[in-house]
Amino acid sequence: MTAPVVPPFVVRAPFDADSAGDFILRVSDGTEFKVLRAILSVASCVFRDMFDTSSELSNEKQEITNLPVVKIEEDAETTQTLLQMLYPIDPPSINSVHLAHKLITAFDKYFISLAKLQFHLRNLLKEDQYIKQDPIFCYSLAWKLGWKEEAVGASRHTHTLDLIDSAVAGPIVSLSGDLEAFLSLLRLRNLREKALDEILSLVQPRKFGICSADRPHPPAVVVLEDYHKRRAHLVQALKVPNPNCEDIETFLGFTGGTSSGYALSCPSCQEGWRARLVVIRASTVAALQRYPQAITQ
Repeated sequence: MTAPVVPPFVVRAPFDADSAGDFILRVSDGTEFKVLRAILSVASCVFRDMFDTSSELSNEKQEITNLPVVKIEEDAETTQTLLQMLYPIDPPSINSVHLAHKLITAFDKYFISLAKLQFHLRNLLKEDQYIKQDPIFCYSLAWKLGWKEEAVGASRHTHTLDLIDSAVAGPIVSLSGDLEAFLSLLRLRNLREKALDEILSLVQPRKFGICSADRPHPPAVVVLEDYHKRRAHLVQALKVPNPNCEDIETFLGFTGGTSSGYALSCPSCQEGWRARLVVIRASTVAALQRYPQAITQ
């Protein structure tokens, strides 16, 4: 089976072959960008030194233009987006967490001020669809840039992460540049653990109401599942950014029955049970509003 043919990257003006320029940037896949040394040298001292070194050593020249070539490790997409940010032209759109990640790495590598990125990234970090793609990166980046609101919002998507895993903890610290970013998530995780029993205690194994039916029958009671099973299920249910407790019986692991172990069959008891569920659901919604879902800053 032959591999699909990947079309060549299309270099846009003002970096294509017909544009003005005095240097060639050749990226990892061989794509070439014609650039103006003066613009890139002002934006980055690393670029300035690369151009100076290339000129002094009379390195490789581009065959057609005879312009000096500077090779860089970035891919074509990252390079074109980076150049669009540095040139006085319309800014690019960043609609991918993967691209944002590559740009952050490039900006750090070339000592370019992150202020040029902030305007473009802020909207990205407000969208759940992007945060879900890479919550570690989005949370750490928001922390790095000092965006409290975005960091708090992104922390709601970290509940499924294993914070003890070095593959999770390491990137959070390195990307944010601050150990406190990781410690804040640890404190949030501990607070969530302590608050679980408050929610579980909203349902107790006891009788409810007095049946008005004429025919005597075993009293209606709240039937709880095993505590550890209920707790484990609740932990999973609370890992989503915005938990839904509409199905309150499944959410808290209980049901209505009789003291003799039978399901409710009495219409009066069933009506009383529905009323009980309304009360428990309202109490749970209130408890979820208090339940720690995000870091505090």
